[in-house]
Amino acid sequence: MKRVLLLSSISLFLPISILADSNNSNVVKINIPEVPKATKAIPKVEVHYSNPQEQVSSDRTIKFSKRVPPNYLTSEERYGKGGVGASLSHSKVMVGDVDKGRISAYLRADLIDVEKAKSKLKNAGFEIVAVTPLDESGELISIVFTNDTLKKMASKKKRGYLATMRLLIDPENKQISITNPLYLAKAFLQNEFKEDEAKKLLRALVNEFKSAKNSLDKLKFQALPNYNFMKGMPHFSDQVVVASGKDLKSKASKNKNVAFVLDLPNKSTLIGVKLGKNANSFPQKIGTNNAGMLPYPVLIEDGEAKILDPKYYLSLMYPELKIEGFMTIAMVPRAIKEDCKKVFK
Repeated sequence: MKRVLLLSSISLFLPISILADSNNSNVVKINIPEVPKATKAIPKVEVHYSNPQEQVSSDRTIKFSKRVPPNYLTSEERYGKGGVGASLSHSKVMVGDVDKGRISAYLRADLIDVEKAKSKLKNAGFEIVAVTPLDESGELISIVFTNDTLKKMASKKKRGYLATMRLLIDPENKQISITNPLYLAKAFLQNEFKEDEAKKLLRALVNEFKSAKNSLDKLKFQALPNYNFMKGMPHFSDQVVVASGKDLKSKASKNKNVAFVLDLPNKSTLIGVKLGKNANSFPQKIGTNNAGMLPYPVLIEDGEAKILDPKYYLSLMYPELKIEGFMTIAMVPRAIKEDCKKVFK
């Protein structure tokens, strides 16, 4: 009986034939048919289209579009193959102006000496405020300059940092670098920014320094008023009070580490502080090309001496700076604050 059930179960799943063994009645032989083999060749199906445009390609590889944005330039076309062109941005837009939403922090031009630089600045309508060596050799030099337009634009509360621009004599990179007034005005004047005034200053510089080109140090123009290096880092409004009380201007004027004292129409005063060895080390670590941000600006108004937070000012003036570079000068911001405090003691 069990043998019958077993065979019945097998027969449900396999087409089988049962052969009895004549010599042994207890032995049952089962023949299982061979499994059919797959067809070796799959017939090719040809599809004919009445309209050639309806034909669909059988090539399913990924294709990348060769289309490019309007006015696109290759790196070679934009920056040149080497030399000065490799560190400059070329555009049909006026040098220093906003281009495709971005703006350069500096204008770069061929290296000239201090006297020629001063002469050209005067020809452009500016007055020289100070000439300050920034390194021990005295070759890296910051020329601080201003004019009535700059001083007027800066004569608003907490806006006095805009009262001066800088021209850097940079033999190491064989160039001069001029701070872009349009870039700084957008960052420092905040909601009081007036483009026409800033462009007037920019045009005066471009007309005199005819070989000037845009630096590759750029930021988004509309992001400048709210700029900070990264989340959690200071903005323009996060200014640091380094001294308070009476006679701050008088104290600063007597200090040998103060490079200049500039009075503004609104009774505030901007001074420039020559930093000590520790604070002044950053140009050698992250690049001398943007060291024209020195001497460090300190604004005296309403009984307080304030500075832009060094973490903000450094990153604004070194817009190409990466977090790795920032880590190499981690102790510099604190040293800058201490040096600025010392001039009022």
